[in-house]
Amino acid sequence: MHHPELVSVCSEGLRDARMARSRDLFTNPYSFRTGLDSPAIMALTFDLWNTLYAADGGYDTVRPRRVQALRRMLAAGGAHPTEDEMEQTFRSGFDAYMEAWTAGRHYGAHHQVLHFLDRFGVDPAAIAEETVSRTVHDIEDASRSARLELLPGVRETIPALAAAGYRLGIISDTSLTPGRVLREFLAADGLLDCFSVLTFSDETGYPKPDRRMFESTLATLGAEPGRAAHVGDTPRTDIAGAKAVGMVAIRCAGTADHQEPPEADFVIRDHREIAAILERLR
Repeated sequence: MHHPELVSVCSEGLRDARMARSRDLFTNPYSFRTGLDSPAIMALTFDLWNTLYAADGGYDTVRPRRVQALRRMLAAGGAHPTEDEMEQTFRSGFDAYMEAWTAGRHYGAHHQVLHFLDRFGVDPAAIAEETVSRTVHDIEDASRSARLELLPGVRETIPALAAAGYRLGIISDTSLTPGRVLREFLAADGLLDCFSVLTFSDETGYPKPDRRMFESTLATLGAEPGRAAHVGDTPRTDIAGAKAVGMVAIRCAGTADHQEPPEADFVIRDHREIAAILERLR
């Protein structure tokens, strides 16, 4: 049982003190291990966007590749939209994604392709199935050209937690960038092997806050919800989903500071602050 105490990091003095304590803990990973004799928390799961990686920026090379793939498919169906029409359809596609996400439905590259075909009156049956499949694949693979940026403290914290014996997982919604591509980014940053399980919505078929996202991940980690914490940025999906299954909920407010309900048990702006939270929960 954990206390719903909101840890604020707005005060610079308080934050500096906690960061100093966090640095001390991370200096020697075995300081974590000592706490594992009878840990309150033995497993941590993380959202990906705006938690491990910043969701804004780094995608300026991705959109042109997706436009090219979609234009090639539309041309096969006899449609040749203008630049403005393509831009408007990307915007309405984003609206469709938000509607699906809010309703608890996954929305991926396949849905984006169908949205463009519908918008320009192209019957999917009139296009070779392999053309549609290749377009979906090309839209997803375009993400490989992105330059993703890790949020503060991630590069230091994740390996330190893994080395200390904590069981780590990722629970993240995806859209046009699928789990298979996100694994490549994590591997390139030397973080993939730190995680024992990665749960992505394009692979499960349902997004957070569906409790199955959390329960299946915890089952694979071999951790009871009461001894696990989830770190994420979005109250409606991350915080609500974690609380629904009985996990400690930690809101990452480093990039997109969503302050709507439900309240998290703790709030961080730098992942190095997680060490101090784990120390409090021992």
